[in-house]
Amino acid sequence: MKQASEQRTGPPVSIGDAGRSRQKRALFFVFDGGTGLGHLRRLSYIAKHLQGDFACLLVTGHRAAANWFVPPECEYVHIPAWDSLLEEKAAYWGRIPFMQGSPDAATAFRRQMLQGVVEAFQPDLIIVDHLPLGMREELSSIIEQTPCLKYLVTRAIQNETENLDQLLLTGPARHSIELFYHRVFVAIDQNIFDLCDQYPQLAGLSEKFCNVGYVIEPVTALHISECRRERGLSASDVWAVASAGGGQHGEQLIDASCNLAINFPQVAFDIVIGPRSNLLCDTIGSITARPPNLRLHRELPSLAHMHAAADIVISSGGYNSLLEALQGNARIICVPSRKDERDEQYVHATKLGSHASIDVSIDVRQLPVMFDRAVQSIGRGDESDNRNLLNLCGADRIKMIIENDLGMAGNVR
Repeated sequence: MKQASEQRTGPPVSIGDAGRSRQKRALFFVFDGGTGLGHLRRLSYIAKHLQGDFACLLVTGHRAAANWFVPPECEYVHIPAWDSLLEEKAAYWGRIPFMQGSPDAATAFRRQMLQGVVEAFQPDLIIVDHLPLGMREELSSIIEQTPCLKYLVTRAIQNETENLDQLLLTGPARHSIELFYHRVFVAIDQNIFDLCDQYPQLAGLSEKFCNVGYVIEPVTALHISECRRERGLSASDVWAVASAGGGQHGEQLIDASCNLAINFPQVAFDIVIGPRSNLLCDTIGSITARPPNLRLHRELPSLAHMHAAADIVISSGGYNSLLEALQGNARIICVPSRKDERDEQYVHATKLGSHASIDVSIDVRQLPVMFDRAVQSIGRGDESDNRNLLNLCGADRIKMIIENDLGMAGNVR
């Protein structure tokens, strides 16, 4: 491994008043090899929390970063996404890769772009989400050679049908955690899921794993009341919000949710297709005319507040969607887009059912029955609902730990 003196060339950039020590620089690598936008949302919120004492720069292939996802006080670099580089991914939207070449050539191209950002920004810390080395190990040399602190963020529950060795258990991924990562932030309430207990293979690395709690932007009671008022709803009106996160592989759920509006005309519906869906607004559902109780959207910056303000939330079980809904009083219906009960969406929603009313099924044909059950339960109360006990302070904890590691704050308790 190269020494720090061989990596940093030239004086560090000075930011702020001349009499102050320079602002620390935090570089975030957003995983964009999956189907959703949860990784972008999670790292964007952590960056928003750190910005100020840190200059936060996110690197992502998600075009959605240009909309409202990256906080305006932070900055981002958009690089070509795997969706645009790999033929099997581009085909989902009927596209061809923007640049011809083999997957290995695409990986080399992307690796060089990432390395250029690191050399220009000279970070004091790097935060990576989900895969320690990236989808095709494009981060391997950066993680090994960049002379700064490295942190990995994981949502804890893994997709058991995927390659767990690539995720973190063995091989190069585990090797990178053991030798190069300073800490792994486990972004979940430990009472819901304990990563190291679930995977004994991590026993030798347990000292690096920090259970920080859920990382989610808080939704206040004021947000909820304003959201319902803007929708024109009274306290007695029933409001259902349906979304499938980014939308990819959630098309069946969105289609089925639109059809519910016909059979439940007394319920107000807002359905969000998602920016990564291959559906068009005018070709959804079997309805020939959109009923007056249905509003259809491609995407909405206010979706987090709507999830919290709704009486019923229909979701594919994404991390952010579930936690947003749990900040209100919604009955939650989860139909995972991943159709295996061993995977994260099903497992997470099921475990959260110990804290709130969550109905889970991998069969979208069950949606009408589940929805009717949710409607009938409104107003009855739920003595077992203890969603308010969930630890949602992950971003606070991450900031505290990082500042302590860099000597910027007192000891973390």
